[in-house]
Amino acid sequence: MIHAASTEERERLLADFVRYCEIESPSGRERPMADALLEDLRGLELEADEDEAGNVLARIPGPEGAPTVLLCAHMDTVPLDGPVEVVSENGLLTNRHEAILGADNKAAIATIMGAARRVVRDGKPASGVELLFTTGEEQALEGAKAFDRSRLAADFGYVFDHASPIGEIVVAAPTYYSIEARFKGQAAHAGIRPEAGHNAIAAASRAVAAMRIGRLDPETTANVGRIEGGTASNVVAERCFVELEARSLDDARAGEVVSEMVDALAEAATDT
Repeated sequence: MIHAASTEERERLLADFVRYCEIESPSGRERPMADALLEDLRGLELEADEDEAGNVLARIPGPEGAPTVLLCAHMDTVPLDGPVEVVSENGLLTNRHEAILGADNKAAIATIMGAARRVVRDGKPASGVELLFTTGEEQALEGAKAFDRSRLAADFGYVFDHASPIGEIVVAAPTYYSIEARFKGQAAHAGIRPEAGHNAIAAASRAVAAMRIGRLDPETTANVGRIEGGTASNVVAERCFVELEARSLDDARAGEVVSEMVDALAEAATDT
């Protein structure tokens, strides 16, 4: 019976993961995911509600005087480049389309819901459990920042959102800067009067080439994540947009890196 129950739980966990992944929920469009979670939580006869930011909170009461633990995950994903249709091949789950699967953070949600089912099924939790599912994590933790923490009774908690070996715990978070640069040049016909134009893509490229990107030290990273610009190959590009970021566990170091990146952007724009 123990093996059968374990097998059933694994199958349910897998089914939930697939179902949650196929509920598309990029940041700002978490409504379908929130509705699915509210239905699942209430199906376990748990009281569940949401705040104005769309964060979903549920509780499993524990014995009187027992501590309470918080389990937290985020509902949103990065933007989608295509639909999510989960396929399984040789034990590996992927998206049939050239787009994200959504394991960040649907794997955590499925795991937390699996734990909640077991606690409810067993009926004798050693402690109280609070389940919090937030919105807008990919947008600088918008949902978590908006959540009223006074609503929590938990003495401590775990946020499941890191790709690391089981048992590893993250105890610090980085200072994060998001940078958007918009280069404005001068359009001209590239074949007739290129000298009359000022190429915004060339300026942006010069800025990126001057930056230090990747892992800068054990605590610090920098990245260029998106670049878009131009209208046609025969037109000197008038506009170019670049999206970048910098992170460091050292707040001062993060500030230094982002200042260097902004300086590179400004110098490239001026020089070209």
